[in-house]
Amino acid sequence: MINNYDKLTIVNIFMKQNKELKAWETEKKYIPIMIKKYCHHNHHTKRNELCSECQKLTEYALFRLSVCPFKKNKKFCSCCKIHCYQPPYKEQIRNVMKYSGPRMIFTHPIFAFKHVFQMISYKRKLKKTSHDR
Repeated sequence: MINNYDKLTIVNIFMKQNKELKAWETEKKYIPIMIKKYCHHNHHTKRNELCSECQKLTEYALFRLSVCPFKKNKKFCSCCKIHCYQPPYKEQIRNVMKYSGPRMIFTHPIFAFKHVFQMISYKRKLKKTSHDR
């Protein structure tokens, strides 16, 4: 029989895991949106359709996220110590981010500003660690 204390413990564990995976879930949600924006503008597809190249990139990006060793408390892939994308996909995703990133401010402003602030703090941290050496 599970008492109230055990139920509370289970709920706390679930909420902690949910919070730890929140950034990962967010990135998993927004990568396909960013690729669709890029594809629509650069490959002239209909708004919610993807060309075969962008479809492969979306599948690859979501696969890489699903096997990411840093799912818990994950920051953005650009802040990561390891880069798990193969070179052709890495270049493609970089082009997608370069195009779609600034445009996300208009359609998903909270996500975009969070990303900007995380990148600024990440670069400050890098700069600080390089000065400490």
